[in-house]
Amino acid sequence: MTVAKVSVPCDFGVENLYDEFHGNIIVEFKDSSVMKASSLILSWNSEVFTHLFKELRQGTVELKDFSKEVAVILLESLYSGDILVEKSHFREIYKISHAFKVKWLSEKCIAAFTGFCESSSQDFNDMVFLFNEAV
Repeated sequence: MTVAKVSVPCDFGVENLYDEFHGNIIVEFKDSSVMKASSLILSWNSEVFTHLFKELRQGTVELKDFSKEVAVILLESLYSGDILVEKSHFREIYKISHAFKVKWLSEKCIAAFTGFCESSSQDFNDMVFLFNEAV
């Protein structure tokens, strides 16, 4: 019997992110706090994580270039397979998804940006500035 490959994004259960039993790597945040996460789930979503864990054999990931809030949003989205991109976090979420090559998350950011443009009373140039700042 052949089992079909699960596609990304996939719901691994965000509750598992907060269960230290399932974490085999350490994630370090900008504020020096840490949490455990699963290399399997992170690698499933990102070739960058795959490279870090499989080829470089790293047991720690530093997410210090991003706010802790956005880094946790990234991790939760990798576990849940979904995200609600808020305007206030758009730039950083797009940057972190681009940095770790999480294609589906980058696509969600672009879709959210399109929605911001369609529903915004702001000048189009302001919206282009918002997008360019994220790239």
